[in-house]
Amino acid sequence: MSKPEWRRLPWLSWCVVAATLIGCQSMVASGVHRPRLAVLLPMGLRDAEVRQDFLQGFGLGRASVEVCGEPFPPVAWHGVNAGDALASQWRPSIELKLLVAPPSADLRAFAALAAERDLTVLLPYQRGQSLDTLRGLEGRERLWPIVPSQQDDLKATVAAALEAGWGRAMVVEDPAALESTSSNAFVELFQAAGGIVESYEAEPVQRVDPSNSQRLQRFKDDMAWSWVPTVVVADSPDGPLSQQLRAEQQQGRFGGGAPRTPNWIWLTEAEGLQDAPNVPWQQLGLRHPARGEAWAEFQESFQQHTGTVPSLLAAAGFDTARLLALADAAPVPLADDGGLDAMGWLDPEQEKAVPICEALDQRRRGESLRLQAAASDSRFRAGQAPSGQAMAGLIE
Repeated sequence: MSKPEWRRLPWLSWCVVAATLIGCQSMVASGVHRPRLAVLLPMGLRDAEVRQDFLQGFGLGRASVEVCGEPFPPVAWHGVNAGDALASQWRPSIELKLLVAPPSADLRAFAALAAERDLTVLLPYQRGQSLDTLRGLEGRERLWPIVPSQQDDLKATVAAALEAGWGRAMVVEDPAALESTSSNAFVELFQAAGGIVESYEAEPVQRVDPSNSQRLQRFKDDMAWSWVPTVVVADSPDGPLSQQLRAEQQQGRFGGGAPRTPNWIWLTEAEGLQDAPNVPWQQLGLRHPARGEAWAEFQESFQQHTGTVPSLLAAAGFDTARLLALADAAPVPLADDGGLDAMGWLDPEQEKAVPICEALDQRRRGESLRLQAAASDSRFRAGQAPSGQAMAGLIE
């Protein structure tokens, strides 16, 4: 099929999403179905947007499978609450072979569950510091990340900064900001690429609580004395630290050459930079996170159906649905130890990633394959995040 027909079915994904939401309740309650596949959804009070993003993408992924003439396999849907012990919330059936964890899952808990129940676990949205845990985690061979690490985004930001000639910088973080979790990783990548990080502290990252006026003044003094031409800001554009520093620089009281310099590098995700204020100095940040070659088609369809730009989480839902269909399309292969390996048909080393209909044909023939993916380069491996193509540059 040369052009994905699912992209031209504007009603289809919404029907699928509605059915999925209904199934999330009815399938759990009935106990009649015993599918080999299951998805856990976060059900906390603040998780509605997360569920919606994931399910919208999942619906489009399911539609792409059904257009190939394939019925989508039965999936058990379960809701879980963050912070509760996994074993007390949910007991998988003995038929289950492949489980989709909720976003930002507790990797230790799922590694233990996978070992106890002989399961393979997909991690649809695991990007941050927890992936550091994964590298040394016993049982990681059962855990399969679906999206690239934030390291790919930081590497793109570092490359764009050095290409712009911004090779000397001071890094500042608000310890309460989400972006502060990326500060040290940025420093390591920046220095490894030849950049110079200035610091008047024992640590390379200046930690500044914006409510501490003395600490804020000390940082301003350090910037003024050093004449560092670039500041790396680990805070959101509307965060309290960035607001204060922005106001100071606009009034000529921050760094050398204000308000034209210093330049700013943001460690905020691309979505958070869309409404960054216009300022007299240059700003640089992430334009889009690392993603895969099927992103363009996925984005076109998603926008057609929803009127909005998809998130990486939605793309993860899209890829997850297609991986579940492929896993169920033929018998599960054997692992080296003689057990079952629900993802053993994937081959990350294959040069060509194939469309979903071709992938289903190959899977039924017992062949290994690499699937075209929206959220990554589709080089899926147990215990290791795939990669993708991120882009960073000047904020116009």
